[in-house]
Amino acid sequence: MKKIFFLIIATISLNVSAQKLHENGKYADVNGVKLFYEVYGEGEPLLMIHGNGGSFACFENQVAEFSKHFKVVLVDCRGRGNSSYQKGVELTFDLQVEDINIFLDKLNIKKTNILGWSDGGIIGLLFAIKYPEKVNKLVSSGANIFPDGALHQEELEKWITELENNNKNHENDLAIDLNNLDFKYPNLKYSDLNVIKSKTLIIAGDHDEIKGEHTLKIYESIPDAQLAILPNSSHSALIENPTLFNEIVLRFLMQ
Repeated sequence: MKKIFFLIIATISLNVSAQKLHENGKYADVNGVKLFYEVYGEGEPLLMIHGNGGSFACFENQVAEFSKHFKVVLVDCRGRGNSSYQKGVELTFDLQVEDINIFLDKLNIKKTNILGWSDGGIIGLLFAIKYPEKVNKLVSSGANIFPDGALHQEELEKWITELENNNKNHENDLAIDLNNLDFKYPNLKYSDLNVIKSKTLIIAGDHDEIKGEHTLKIYESIPDAQLAILPNSSHSALIENPTLFNEIVLRFLMQ
């Protein structure tokens, strides 16, 4: 029987202290860009993939606790954080999946757990579809599999138009690419998720940017998946409710 955790507990005390990420990173030449990454802890790998406009710093409330149990690998996706940007190459999720695949090969990681948030959760799902042999357990938080699965698409379209109209010197190229990424992609069907073989946990906040029915359908489409809806949480549950988020994710990864 598939498991659903409808959490009604506001907090679970773990005494997790946030660890500020520091400059001990390295660069990997991957697919035409330089990806910046850091590694914490030892043991079974756990790759953390951040959302659209941020960097791996979004996981600062996870690193200290998770690195007690796993070899935590943090990577800035192309064009974000300290990683380089490749102008003239369309930013797609498929491209980033290939980035991650090559990146793992560079680090000689043959199989890993994945924790992906927002766009990182989308990349995690796509990676599990394309490279099932490389994924142990997958946690996907705040992910959608087609654009209409997310709220505020009309506002996003208006924002892209405004950026394009004020881009005479190409200063908005990256911002346009990032916004177009979520406006145009991904374009999966629910049935595409049926092939995922890794143990999977789908997470969303109870007032997430992803439509609740969309999250539920993603969960239902993945064989033997688990679902956690975090109370009093938005799309940024891992940041605003890290104690509860960490407890749920660690319980799943270590079971």
